[in-house]
Amino acid sequence: MLFKAIVFEDRGAVCPAGSGKAHSFKTCLGMVRGLGVIDEDEAIVAATIDAHRDGVQHYGAAISEDRLYIDAASGVRLFDDVLSKAFGQALSETPEFASRMLPVATKPPREMHLLISSDVQMIRELLAPGKHRRAEARALLRTLVLAEQAARDPLAEVEQPTDSQLEAMAKRLQGDEDWSRLLPGLSKLSLRQDADATYEVKIVKSGNVPAVKLVQPGEPGAEDAVSILKYNELDRFPFYSKDLEKQTALNQYETRAMVHLLALKDDEGCFKVFPMGKLEHARFSHEALRRIRQANEEGRLDEAKLAYREHLNRKREPATLREAACELEQRLEQS
Repeated sequence: MLFKAIVFEDRGAVCPAGSGKAHSFKTCLGMVRGLGVIDEDEAIVAATIDAHRDGVQHYGAAISEDRLYIDAASGVRLFDDVLSKAFGQALSETPEFASRMLPVATKPPREMHLLISSDVQMIRELLAPGKHRRAEARALLRTLVLAEQAARDPLAEVEQPTDSQLEAMAKRLQGDEDWSRLLPGLSKLSLRQDADATYEVKIVKSGNVPAVKLVQPGEPGAEDAVSILKYNELDRFPFYSKDLEKQTALNQYETRAMVHLLALKDDEGCFKVFPMGKLEHARFSHEALRRIRQANEEGRLDEAKLAYREHLNRKREPATLREAACELEQRLEQS
C-alpha cells in the first residue's frame, strides 16, 4: 500500500488507464524503483518478502525462525526509509505505530551467508537417508529458491518452482558442498546494522557479483546452471514496450526515445522479434530495462527526447520532398 501511495502521488491513479484493477505489487515496485525512491537493495528486500509471503500462503513453503526475523526486521527498516524519503515522515513519530511491539530475537541476527548456510544444512539433514522428511526439505528449499530469484532480479515476476525442479535442486545440494554455486544471488547478500538508525537491520548486495552464463537445455554446462527454472527465449525477453513504461515510470514517447538513444533494438542481448502465428512480437530483455533505468538515473532523458525528435524529423523528410515534387508536377501540367 505504501508503494501504491507513492504511485498515486506521482500519477494520480493506481490503476492502468481504462482498467478498474490496481497495478500489481511488482508493477508498483518497478514504478517506485523508476522514480528513484528505492534502490536495488531495497527492491530486493521488498521482492523477497512478497515472494516468501506468496510461497508460504499458497504453495506450502516453510521459513526458518532466523529468516523470518530477518524478513520482519528488514521490512520495518525498508518501510521507515521509504516513508521518510517519499513523505517526510518517520515510523517512530507515528503514535499508532510507535506503541507497537516490534520483532524481537533472543540472539542477534547472523551474517546472511551464515544464515543461508544454516538453512542449507538443515535441508541436507532432512534429506539424509532414512529420515523420510523430503516434503519438509522441499518446503524450506522453496523459500531459498524464491529468495534467489528476488536477489538476482527483484523486478522480475517470481516463478514458483515445481516439485520436480525442487527435487533436482535438492540432489545438487546434497552433492555440492558449496551452495553459493547454486544460489549465487543469495551468496552476494549481507546484513548491515546501522547503530544510528531507529530500525537498524538492512540487507545489502555486495558489488563483486560473478558473471552468470545463460545456457539452454542440452547445451554444454546446462546441468550445472545456477537457475533451476526452465530457460527459454521468452523468459530472456519478457518485456513489451508497454511493460518497460510501467517498470521505468516513463511514458510511451519517453520510453521510445530511450530505446532509440541507447540503440537497444540493434543489440541482440536487449531486443528480439518473435513470430507468433501471423503476428510478430517485439520484446525487450532485463538488460534493456537495466540500461534504460541507468540512463534515466544519469539524467539523459532530455538528450533522448531530442535525439528521438531529430530521428522522427529525418524520417518525415523524404515524404515531404515527395509531396513537394507531386505538387510541382501538378502545377506544370496545369500550365
